[in-house]
Amino acid sequence: MGDLRDSASVSRNLLHLGRDDERNECRRFIVLDSGNLTMALMVVASGSPLVSSTGRILTTALGATGSGVPGPTVFSGPDPSAITGLAGWWDAGALNGVLDLNGNAVGSFNATVGSLADKSGQGTALVPFHYFINAAPNPTLVVPRVNGFLGAIGSPNASIAQYGPSLDPDWGLSLASLNLSNATEWTVYLVWTRPNWRQGTYQVNNDPAPLIHDMATGTTVMQAAGPTGVGLVLFANTPHSVTVAPILARRHSHALILRNTPGLGLDVWLDGVLVVKAATNPLPASSGGQVLLFHDGTAQGSAQCWFHEAAHWARALDAVDIATLIACQGRWVLGSRRGVNLLVMGQSNAEWFVQSGAPLALARGVAWYLGAAAWAATSLQSGSFISPARYSMVSGHPISNSSPPLFPPGVGSGTFLTNPGDGSAPSTWSLGPDGQALTAYLTGAQALVSGADLSDIAFLLWPWSEQDSTMPYSNKALYKGSVVQLANATRGLFGRSAAQMPLLMWSAIPYETDAGVQMVRESVFDLAQDPTQGIQTFVSQTADSNPLNATWNPLTGTFAGGDPQHRDQPDLLRYGQIGAHVAARAMIALGLSDTIAPAALPASGLPVAGGPSIVHAYQSMPTEVVLTIKHDAGTDLIVPLQALNGAGFAVMDGGTVANPGPIINAIAATRIDATHVSVTLARPPASPASECLFYYPYGSTQIGRGDAVTDNLSQVTPPIGWSIADDLGASFSINMPLQATAYGVPLTIVPN
Repeated sequence: MGDLRDSASVSRNLLHLGRDDERNECRRFIVLDSGNLTMALMVVASGSPLVSSTGRILTTALGATGSGVPGPTVFSGPDPSAITGLAGWWDAGALNGVLDLNGNAVGSFNATVGSLADKSGQGTALVPFHYFINAAPNPTLVVPRVNGFLGAIGSPNASIAQYGPSLDPDWGLSLASLNLSNATEWTVYLVWTRPNWRQGTYQVNNDPAPLIHDMATGTTVMQAAGPTGVGLVLFANTPHSVTVAPILARRHSHALILRNTPGLGLDVWLDGVLVVKAATNPLPASSGGQVLLFHDGTAQGSAQCWFHEAAHWARALDAVDIATLIACQGRWVLGSRRGVNLLVMGQSNAEWFVQSGAPLALARGVAWYLGAAAWAATSLQSGSFISPARYSMVSGHPISNSSPPLFPPGVGSGTFLTNPGDGSAPSTWSLGPDGQALTAYLTGAQALVSGADLSDIAFLLWPWSEQDSTMPYSNKALYKGSVVQLANATRGLFGRSAAQMPLLMWSAIPYETDAGVQMVRESVFDLAQDPTQGIQTFVSQTADSNPLNATWNPLTGTFAGGDPQHRDQPDLLRYGQIGAHVAARAMIALGLSDTIAPAALPASGLPVAGGPSIVHAYQSMPTEVVLTIKHDAGTDLIVPLQALNGAGFAVMDGGTVANPGPIINAIAATRIDATHVSVTLARPPASPASECLFYYPYGSTQIGRGDAVTDNLSQVTPPIGWSIADDLGASFSINMPLQATAYGVPLTIVPN
């Protein structure tokens, strides 16, 4: 190992590797013993235990650990061109200098990349590399928002192996010629992000990741560890191997500076800290040929990293130049990074929700808000693993056995919770067979979720209401109590509380009974209003969906056939995309942002509640009700297709959900202006307005896909840097539906 004792900048035993995060909860240090030449990296969250209540060591801190967050503005400098003698500079943080397959500048993010232009003016392009050349390679893309608001290039696969993004295991970058020999002066600068350990390979998922590889000698100059092994190593697997950092976070963004001085050796800076001094460089003078980034020239030899920026000089930069180059790193958020994971629980609609891709879409949207490096969804359908049974979803099963005749109370009839049938409060109920299967899935010797992945799971997701909504309205308190009990029991498996792990629920889908569906909608609304429960409604309208596999006419909005007990997959996917907005704000409120600071979130222009809502219902005429609608992020109202025929609008003519009066359906609806809709009823209510309740919709009514009143969010220009549709795809461009009325809105004869 190189001698560290000669460097005054590392003579102290404690070197700070990155700034404290905003909440002063996570500090990272490199500990150097200058006498024994040993190093150790310690990651400690202030006030948090090193071991969770499940007995697993938490492998990532729950707080973000970035060293400063850029806003959606241009970095004010300096950049590598400020240092004389620049021999090569490639940058993927912004689009200028990113070229398409024809050598032209790309026009937008998510475009295919042919090369990165050399911004030094030397004309040496940085080009994609693939080991397999006899097959069409996975395209190289320039993508946004990989590090704060800055971009990167890489080769993401369309499918997710385990965590998104799953980068191509055969992709890297190539420089035709770069002299890294010990006989010449040189300085190399590299910034990258690793979103995950290697994944989706045949045999090398657990292997180290090559960052810089010299093809002429077959030497990996810098290597990052996988799930095991030493963190960051210079000249690994050679007699001159040097540990740069003993521990490397699973997900990270880092900046390396390597400076070679003949006769003195190689110096290495990691994130601006000198960590190796005068190491031996074993590369001979003959090594000045092709150099690969993020690939070692073997089959599936990719490091599966994002490339941000690189530069080199054909000289050893002096102290002033090194200080300038470290200042260039201020553009990037450096240190460990966050992954967004969620746990899906429920019955068959939850299973279809997973099949549709909705949980991944939701998690990806949350990662977009947070500036997180990765996203995933954790779930398992029952039946695949037995002895013990392990799963998080089971078809047909409610939260507890409280809905006879299918699930009667009794000790032997439990589901996720066991209702013993003795009149006891749900807060005293124990886990039933499904709850025990969930426990075995997540914890214990035969758990199927690793400790590292378990610590990533940030919230619970329940697209789940079917069987519970068959209970009578009188079971409302019991249902709410069972939700709280199961949520807290599940959080306990993670060693967390309601304040630390949000539960995301949906407004109940149309199902078998009107009163039961309304009971669940009211319950979810009530629980979401109680800040101590940590519950959010991630999608507030689910009746604007079709039955599973129904035929649908997009020109008229009508559907026919299908399975009415399950929602169709396109609608479920849309609910995941809509839910990303609410879920992200819940995580931001918990301080779980990554490279985009909470302060960067615009004060307006993005959804907060998940859609507009009815706030006033004025009976202007016996059969006409004028609705006043409060906008979320939209600015206008759209009354499309079957909404024009009044789909979903109804008035309860006296009574309550517990003792309902007649339901009067609407026959027409018309936009009045940007905040008002006029609804025409099939007949006048017989009861006074003060005794009537307006619903959208009532109970198990199905509005249908494309038939809900919506805002115009897809037509509203988002704040600069905050177009989720531009970054994640047009499918995220959604007009938000009018929220379902959890409680009926009383009619009034007083206009708003």
